[in-house]
Amino acid sequence: MTLPHERSRNHLLMSLPDDAWNRIALMLESIRLPAHQALETHGRDVEWIYFVESGIASVITESAAGDQVESGIVGRDGMTGPGVALGDGTCAQTVVVQIAGSALRAPVPDFRKALEDSASLRAQALLFARAFAIQTAHTALANGAGVLEQRLARWLLMLHDRLDGDVLAITHDYIAIMLSVRRPGVSVALKELEGKGLIRSRRGAIEIVDRGGLLERSGGLYGRTEEEYRRLLGWRSARIAD
Repeated sequence: MTLPHERSRNHLLMSLPDDAWNRIALMLESIRLPAHQALETHGRDVEWIYFVESGIASVITESAAGDQVESGIVGRDGMTGPGVALGDGTCAQTVVVQIAGSALRAPVPDFRKALEDSASLRAQALLFARAFAIQTAHTALANGAGVLEQRLARWLLMLHDRLDGDVLAITHDYIAIMLSVRRPGVSVALKELEGKGLIRSRRGAIEIVDRGGLLERSGGLYGRTEEEYRRLLGWRSARIAD
């Protein structure tokens, strides 16, 4: 086990008071998150809580018929397994690493004990669970009310918020899976955004060129979730100006 000697880049861990940080730091293990690694599998027990430091994890909801859609994302803003803080230890969705990175993780039994011992850790975990529920609600709104180009713009902005740099290591095929649309539609929407000078698309990556333009193209689907993350957790992307 590798113990962290300094505060994590993860917002939830950084926001903890010293007593709560000292309590949880002893159980944290630093690991790499390779792309496409499953962190949770629907129907199984949650084994680890991951505090993402870099990269993106996708929360994927699947129907009984096997249809899939991304219902939320987690980056350095929060943690996987918020249901554990609510008393549920079973994976309701599947969580997969979308963009490779790193995390600090804690075994669920130890995390539960830390929640019992630390009111401040428990409060932050519950607030994140609330914020994430708001994110999934707005993802449902985007999926139901937005056209593909708007949904794509929102999604790219959310990834951009949680990553360093302007290049997102994602493929057209993976975008199609995450947004539950056909790949040709993704290619058309990307070409539209690229034609407006908002992004630059190349094999296996998308570069954000004009964030303000993407915000405009999102058609109001981006922003409400981000306001709630700031209100509840004190977190917002460094890319968002006052």
